[in-house]
Amino acid sequence: MKRLNILVLGLKTFGRSIVKQLYEYNCEVLAIDKDMDRVEEVAEYATEAVQVDIRDTQELKQLSLNNFDVAVVTIDDLGISIMATMLFEEAGIPKIIVKSTSDIHKKILEKMGVKFIVSPDKEMGIKLAKGIMDINIIDSINASEDYDIVEINVKSKWIGKTLEKLNFRSKYGMNVIGVKKLGAKMEISPEKEYEIEEGDRLIAIENKNVNGNAKI
Repeated sequence: MKRLNILVLGLKTFGRSIVKQLYEYNCEVLAIDKDMDRVEEVAEYATEAVQVDIRDTQELKQLSLNNFDVAVVTIDDLGISIMATMLFEEAGIPKIIVKSTSDIHKKILEKMGVKFIVSPDKEMGIKLAKGIMDINIIDSINASEDYDIVEINVKSKWIGKTLEKLNFRSKYGMNVIGVKKLGAKMEISPEKEYEIEEGDRLIAIENKNVNGNAKI
């Protein structure tokens, strides 16, 4: 599996939580901030952590932006956030995720055509990191300190296989508790003999202490 090359711009609480979670997923992460203390705080979790004056577009352009698969912009300053987002779009980064800090900020990003806009807090940062790693996880709800409830799109290679055969608990640290079927009510507590069908969505309890979900 190709390691994702991810740029995280801004290393306050939200940005730090993303970098630390992506470290658990063994990603290539470039962490950037203008504050050296913040850079040093995440240095052990990033492939590279650098101090850059993020108001200087020339400095940012020197970072080989076209090599990144994902850019995450967590800057609070509206002007700098917009500038960085435009720069990353021009560089052709396939997926750009931007933190909005106000309704106006969000509306501007929407006008720009930004598809991935998120709200700032530590828990959302962890959730976002999971979303970067796995497009099959549609949504997750924090159930407790150790567990999330997640909704998962089934992969084509799962279709026709039973839950017992797929062994989610052992492979991914997840227990499947329900199946959403197209045009039908959700099936609760499916039997281990249940065969996954095209269009199914699985509802599962995920153990946060198991990193297997990065491989789903």
